[in-house]
Amino acid sequence: MRVVIVILLLLITLEGTEEKLGGQIVVDRVWIEGDDVDTQGGEIRRARLSLQGKITPKLEYEIEYSFTGKNRWKDVNIEYQALSNLGIQAGNIKEPIGLEALISSKNSTFMERSMVHTFMQKRKLGVVVSGSYVDGIHHGTVTFGIFGKSLDKLFAKKRDGTSLIGRLTYALVHSKENLVHVGASAGETKYHAKSMKYSTDAGSHLYSGSLIKSKIKNVTKTKRVGLETAVVKGSFSFQGEYVALNAFNKKNSYEFDGWYGQVSFFLTGEHRKYKVKTAKFSRTKIKKHALQVAFRASKIRLQDKKHHPREEVDLTLAFNYYFKKNIRLMSSYTFAEVMEPSILKEHVFQVRGLYGF
Repeated sequence: MRVVIVILLLLITLEGTEEKLGGQIVVDRVWIEGDDVDTQGGEIRRARLSLQGKITPKLEYEIEYSFTGKNRWKDVNIEYQALSNLGIQAGNIKEPIGLEALISSKNSTFMERSMVHTFMQKRKLGVVVSGSYVDGIHHGTVTFGIFGKSLDKLFAKKRDGTSLIGRLTYALVHSKENLVHVGASAGETKYHAKSMKYSTDAGSHLYSGSLIKSKIKNVTKTKRVGLETAVVKGSFSFQGEYVALNAFNKKNSYEFDGWYGQVSFFLTGEHRKYKVKTAKFSRTKIKKHALQVAFRASKIRLQDKKHHPREEVDLTLAFNYYFKKNIRLMSSYTFAEVMEPSILKEHVFQVRGLYGF
């Protein structure tokens, strides 16, 4: 089955008239000291290749494969531009929920996403219909999608839930360097008595184990609601989100939620780039070299099967140096503190070299 799909993807590639080869290589190094873990280490965090192109003027495709991590197939999809403001996308794609989760890791301000990402799913096979409108400085998007299992789970013959997701955004775009964005998203996923695990990693992928975790058995349904906002004012930007998740089984319901707020500033005069058509941030345009400083506060609240609270707060300070638009040196310090069930503190310092093409 896998060989057949790969051959079909290659055939699509050969039929394309415009191709663009891309990818990223990311190398991390971390030092962790605290009550729970005292260690250091490094890894090749990401090594990906992607190919984008057009089959017809209105039909585009994308194929992205990762050589690291458990989920190897990333964006594998086709998109049909039915109208100038209406598109249909099908394949292995991200669920349209939240703002941070939709931003490419190549364009993220921080080395790791905030703790609300705990509630987000990986890419899944699905169909998404998205529309946009423009009226002067007023911009908006409406997105709706239905999803099943991921491409990796399809190959592994594993089961997963079925999701319905919607996202609505509105932005006042006075200029490329002056905008206000707000959005809301909601989704429901139905399962067949699945065990759900939610955990945190103290702000580092190289953190061993889980700082806090919850496991709920026999989940039949989850519901997610998210609120998002962002502001860009020249070199300054603010971004924040709140996400709530409810999990249900035949006996009980469980409530989880989390939030983050972050600010960033380019000391060299650049600004974050916002794409109005997709209502998300993309790669920052660098004049020559760029230096960015950012701070983020994040909190998550979980429950275990006995409804006992699990709470964690993370504070992260980051410095990023953009050598070129596609070469970046990143560094961050995170102070992570578990509030419930008992107090634990972790100090995490990490650096990253990122090359995207």
